[in-house]
Amino acid sequence: MQDAVPLMSMPEIAELAGVKRPVVTTWRRRHRDFPGPVDGDANMPFFDAREVAEWLAVTGRVERHRVEEDLSLYTLARLGHVLPGKELIAAVTALICLRSLEGDGPLVDGAGDVLAGLRDRAAQTDREDELLRSEIDAIPARCSWLAGAVDDLVEAAYGCGNAFERVLDRRHRFDASDLYTAAVAPELARLIAGVSGVREKAREADGSVLVTDLAAGPGDFLAAAARLLRDDSPMFTAADPDPYLVRLTRRRLAVQEIPSLDVDIRVGDRLPDEAGDPDVILTQVPYRPAEERSAAEVIAWMDDISVRLAPGRTAVILGPADVLTGELKPFSKEERARADLLKTGMVEAVIRLPGGLVPYRPGYETAIWVLTSAHDSQWRHQVLLADVSERTLSADVVDALIEDVVTWRRPGFAPRAHARRFATQVSVNDLVTTPKPLITRPPTGIANSSAAPAVTVARANELERELYWSGVRVYVGASPIRTGLAESVGNRPRAVTLGKLLRDEHVQLRQGSRLKPEHLGTGGNYAVLGALEILGRRRIGERMIDILTLTEHYPRAQLTSSGDVIVTTAPEFGVMVDHEGRSLVEFPARVLRVSATGHDQFTPRVLAALLADNASARVAGSVRSARRLEEHRLALLQPDLVTDLDALLTALEERRRAAREELDMLDELARIAVTGLGVGTLTLNAPVSSPTSEKETDAPA
Repeated sequence: MQDAVPLMSMPEIAELAGVKRPVVTTWRRRHRDFPGPVDGDANMPFFDAREVAEWLAVTGRVERHRVEEDLSLYTLARLGHVLPGKELIAAVTALICLRSLEGDGPLVDGAGDVLAGLRDRAAQTDREDELLRSEIDAIPARCSWLAGAVDDLVEAAYGCGNAFERVLDRRHRFDASDLYTAAVAPELARLIAGVSGVREKAREADGSVLVTDLAAGPGDFLAAAARLLRDDSPMFTAADPDPYLVRLTRRRLAVQEIPSLDVDIRVGDRLPDEAGDPDVILTQVPYRPAEERSAAEVIAWMDDISVRLAPGRTAVILGPADVLTGELKPFSKEERARADLLKTGMVEAVIRLPGGLVPYRPGYETAIWVLTSAHDSQWRHQVLLADVSERTLSADVVDALIEDVVTWRRPGFAPRAHARRFATQVSVNDLVTTPKPLITRPPTGIANSSAAPAVTVARANELERELYWSGVRVYVGASPIRTGLAESVGNRPRAVTLGKLLRDEHVQLRQGSRLKPEHLGTGGNYAVLGALEILGRRRIGERMIDILTLTEHYPRAQLTSSGDVIVTTAPEFGVMVDHEGRSLVEFPARVLRVSATGHDQFTPRVLAALLADNASARVAGSVRSARRLEEHRLALLQPDLVTDLDALLTALEERRRAAREELDMLDELARIAVTGLGVGTLTLNAPVSSPTSEKETDAPA
């Protein structure tokens, strides 16, 4: 079976090459040397995986070492389908671990009964059966080819450690995803290990440091720490209730060349006190669905961890963002418990993360708390807040976050001596006196840019002049745009979340209606406003609904009123003001209406503009935007500023409307000319006039 030719479908070729499925179709059509199918039919052709890998490498579309590594994994998954995914991963990782412990020599080194020899070697290497002996004993006789396939994988991956990590990184190919619901993306594991300062602590202790995970899962955090401590002498303790994952984590650390005497991974939901006093705790709050999640229990769990920290020790905890950074009900038990933990001075940093970092729970939004004992620090009343929820957690972002945290209030560093890329130093008292989300963001938009205020005002004046002369040239008698912007010497306005405005009934929220496509048409009484209309990707009025259909099928639906703000967060954030009213809003869009008590604080235009300025994005891998609509923070401007801003936005909106009308006319004129000349119904019998600048000179005849 080892020599069987693995077959590959076109979607699998796309995954191997890292491209979209249609690209493979294009390759087949354009390149005559692309391998032909060897099985299947026209609807589902199958190709020789080795021929495909060779073609990708020869044509330079994929680096040879990478395609060989991925092909080895693919071959393992394909040929190993006779084993359940759980058993296959256990067998493969056990064989990799055996090869590593024996000095990285080949598993297949001669003739004879391969499996019998492997079992004898496993018995010698793992006498107490703590790592791999049972897994190798369980490999069935029909899978004797597995050892050779693992040898190929290790060679392609340049070592046992890389091969082991590649198997776990591609676990979805082995149909064993359900075993790894606690697994996290590699970038997140590196971030958590990095902000803990474990490498710095090891250097201070001549390489000796104890790292602990209270809920180890597949060992992502411990493995990340082991890679950082490759040249040191770390010790690891951990616990997990699943014996399968405990043995997997032991093998993972063994392949990282951590001696078994320095590893204590136990089966259970907690570590006993005699397990040692950890220098660093890297762990995550055990996952629960949002509807079953108790914020009080999550905070109590983190508080228990903080109690275990002796002076100079650090804990990094991954948990649900709604509890760790979200807006809790003011003065509730949960909010007070979080505030009390903040006031202890143990909380060093809070980082809101992008979605998609727990791959097998794509809707789970997460955040990090960094805890450290800082009773003697002058910075114990300050906390670092960072929000990267709208960024991809790239290597550059991870490195910047690590530097932001470890150079703050750690020994040997002066916080004021380091510029921070993502984190902001905030007073704990400001966070707990007036309860608010534990989120801070760098300013956005030109009015809040990082440039000096004088530069910003100068740029605004320049824009005013350009717009004025543009208006003189295009619209005779057009009024100039006068913003009145000037440098402010006052304090930054207070901000509140939209959720608080809704609770205080300053703004009202209404859900859109779920509409059936067959009920909509090009004719009707009311325009339908959905996500695409709000985002400007479909003209308003293209979809209409008549009054009879509305009353018969949607008796509870309500039409908009003049001035309603329509907002959507899917597929991305968009907002508009319905000035006319009498429209029907389609789910997932929602309606925001400024109530009588909120008129002094917001007008519809101001509310829409502030929401747009605070818009959140959806990063790759996440199933939703970085923040819920209710989490958007809005500045509370002075009433006179609200009035002036509304007038400015009205003027700008009218100017944009006129510009759009001119663009539409220009587009129509171009279509008339091109179409008329193309079909021969029109001709040009006069020179085409075009504007010239003062710098232009007459061209020679």
